[in-house]
Amino acid sequence: MELLFSGDYCLNEEDASFEAKSASGGIPLSVWESYSAFANSFGGTIVLGLEETEDGMLLIRGIKNTDKTVNEIWNTINNPQKISCNVLKSDDVKVVEHNGKKLVVMNIPRADRHDCPIYINDRINGGTFRRNGPNDYRCTKPEIAGMMRENADTPIDAFVLDDFDMSDIDRGTLSRYRTFMKVGDEKHIWNTVPDDEFLRLIGAAKKGEDGELHPTLAGLLMFGLEYRITSEAPDYKLDYIEYMRPGVEWEYRIVSGDGQWTGNVFDFYMSVSSRLGVSTGRPFAIGNDWRRVEDTDIDKALRESLINALVHADYRGRMGVRIEVRPNVVTVRNPGLFRIPIREAAEGGYSDPRNPTLAKMFSLVGAVERADSGLYRIMETWKKNGFESPLIEESLNPPTVKVTLSMRMDPKTLAVSEEEKILGLMAADGGISIERISMEIGISKSKVEAAVKRLREDGRLERTGGKKGGRWIIK
Repeated sequence: MELLFSGDYCLNEEDASFEAKSASGGIPLSVWESYSAFANSFGGTIVLGLEETEDGMLLIRGIKNTDKTVNEIWNTINNPQKISCNVLKSDDVKVVEHNGKKLVVMNIPRADRHDCPIYINDRINGGTFRRNGPNDYRCTKPEIAGMMRENADTPIDAFVLDDFDMSDIDRGTLSRYRTFMKVGDEKHIWNTVPDDEFLRLIGAAKKGEDGELHPTLAGLLMFGLEYRITSEAPDYKLDYIEYMRPGVEWEYRIVSGDGQWTGNVFDFYMSVSSRLGVSTGRPFAIGNDWRRVEDTDIDKALRESLINALVHADYRGRMGVRIEVRPNVVTVRNPGLFRIPIREAAEGGYSDPRNPTLAKMFSLVGAVERADSGLYRIMETWKKNGFESPLIEESLNPPTVKVTLSMRMDPKTLAVSEEEKILGLMAADGGISIERISMEIGISKSKVEAAVKRLREDGRLERTGGKKGGRWIIK
């Protein structure tokens, strides 16, 4: 974080990533509470030597003996009885001088999941903090338990559920899954094995301590019945909602727990993946052989966002998976934070799925191309089509990830001409009308018609079908 100064004052304001301390009488205990809070949240900066005035300004008081203060910081950070884990590198603590006064700056990174929870005074309960706006707060036992779940290397969804048996697997869902797998790879050697052996091979079942076969958490989530899933994960919920007209609360909904379907992850995926395209006015078509018809890169990216939510969700968290669809906007939210930095996830090449067994099951039916590049492909698809950049947000209360995918044109992209904007809209929705294009771009209908005529004459655009039900084809 860059520090901003004006005269004797620091212009930065305390918020979710910045904390100011006077430290006139030495380093206060609250510094280590903030260290824990930032490390367990999204990182932040602590500055020692700033005093908050009555009017809320940050007056530069300075630190008289910065060498002593810096040494005390490192001694405390490296004392396991004081701090559970040191997440700082040598250049994360430095001295900054302004107007002859020195400040000590601590840049605390977000801790790796394997190191969390970060706690103080050798007390995990009562000594673990997180950041909420400009304040630190003590974490509750469920929050600490959530961090403990995250720091294990054993896949969460591979856990054997000894209190469940194979009757908790919905055989109808399993049959649909196996049919889908056969369509994708009819020669796969697992296609002919009995159901229970098949479930064991894909990680949906394992032998328990009694020597009998039991569902794993992944198997129960993927193929179980909702009422049995919620007995293991009480806050489990899958919710898909379409809001396509102003003033209408919702027009279409698929939600677990309504008693109308199984409520499991695979049946949710099958139902929702064919609906996501309604945001562009073109729901995905499914052929008689279960294969999707006329897949575009946007279709694939939208399904990828659904898969990401399902395989990265913390199903024992406090909220469920929720998909909201509006005209040209899809919002996907799942419980649980990113397990690697967002930047690394967006660059692709490395992934740390919370539910790798679920990811494997989706890959077997061709729903996942590469488990380490989902977000990267989404970002690249949106960039290529000139859309507004995907908005990725993490929240702590409760821990959730929210991804907003807008299919509106980004004014900052290179596609600035009216013709390029028209082609971009047509790429997103091959059935879009001239009237809709006019409204989206903000030019008259006659200008759109003239531009479309030029594009067709130049051989860059074709039209198939009539005015109703026809489609634009970009050459």
